[in-house]
Amino acid sequence: MHIGVIGAGIVGLTSAYQLLRAGHAVTVIDAGRGPGLATSFANGGQLSYGYVSPLAAPGVLSQLPSLLFSRTGPLRIKPSFDPDFWRWSIEFVKHCNAQANASSTLRLLSLGLHSREVMQEFLARESVSFDYRPSGKLVVYRSAEKLAAAERSLELANGLGYAQRRVNAATCATLEPALGKIASELAGGIHTPGEGTGDCQSLCEELARLVDAHADGKLLYGHEVTGFDARGGAVQSIRTHMGDVAVDACVVANGLAAMPLLRKIGESVSLYPLKGYSLTYRDAPASARPQVSVTDADNKVVYASLGKHLRVAGMADLVGYDYRIAARRIQALRKLSAGLFPALGGAHAPLEWTGMRPATPHGRPILQRGHSLGNLWLNVGHGGLGFTLSMGAARVIADAIDGKRPAVDLAGFARLAA
Repeated sequence: MHIGVIGAGIVGLTSAYQLLRAGHAVTVIDAGRGPGLATSFANGGQLSYGYVSPLAAPGVLSQLPSLLFSRTGPLRIKPSFDPDFWRWSIEFVKHCNAQANASSTLRLLSLGLHSREVMQEFLARESVSFDYRPSGKLVVYRSAEKLAAAERSLELANGLGYAQRRVNAATCATLEPALGKIASELAGGIHTPGEGTGDCQSLCEELARLVDAHADGKLLYGHEVTGFDARGGAVQSIRTHMGDVAVDACVVANGLAAMPLLRKIGESVSLYPLKGYSLTYRDAPASARPQVSVTDADNKVVYASLGKHLRVAGMADLVGYDYRIAARRIQALRKLSAGLFPALGGAHAPLEWTGMRPATPHGRPILQRGHSLGNLWLNVGHGGLGFTLSMGAARVIADAIDGKRPAVDLAGFARLAA
């Protein structure tokens, strides 16, 4: 079949790659000028397969007053008159309980494990360069209570094939010497040796290269998708402002832009932007590049070494479609980074970035066939886990299109109507 993939970010390009591997012809269509230039561009750089608990959790509702009025907390909410915000928020609140959180976490762990396996297959098969490093991940906690809560999920993760362990503050400093400066503040951490780091945008470029080099692969940049020619219960072609692209099937993988596009054909998804920020310190001093991937759980900030660069990313703002870089958020990242890595004081000014992560209320991506069009497939809503889950999500969608039984049950990744 000839399959059109809408979106040239990490989700779209992994989808295209897996479909080509399955023997299909693929055309990737994107409005941008190149691969991975939106949400995939400067994300946290962590492949966190075993750390996927969704934002919707029991403790969030008790924090709501501070989330609404604080300008400095790691999670910030700004109410909007947008009906999508309220629909999304109502569903989010429904999932802020222990049972829903555990169910979503279990499903995400299963998809994460599959994604890790597919990524390893990809790395063994292809010669690619995206500063990938199997560094392992260390999540540190200042609160003993939060650490104890994190430890309770270890049994579940270990039972699925993740090697995780609780470590004390001294071991945290041994695993990552830079943490020695704040070891006295730490209650301990969770160490997962099987995790990795990499530059997501560089991987997008490598995937685009592989797609373009394939005899049945094609990339169409600068093509804004305006709708579909849908007749007889199927997509006949994908309409762009540069002309129509005839297809036998279509995979929608363009993040937040999927919502208005799908509404044109009566398909609804519930997505909302979860705004994050990052700094990239280029040619950072060696002493400012952590040996392991570090997550500061209290401040919701991650640190990842990408070759000679340091990526610092974090924050979660529900503030609508505001693409401006908030100076207050950037300053907070700078302060936290300098406190952990003093050598950054002599580094070049970092690249500042903000991105809109397409989040579902329950925290799980939407992986399914369209309701009314039998050859339309959705691969959207990965939130902050797009880099981590993309390989696995792409494989299960490719398998489902081919009528195979996916390694992960898609029943756990259905949409919520918007």
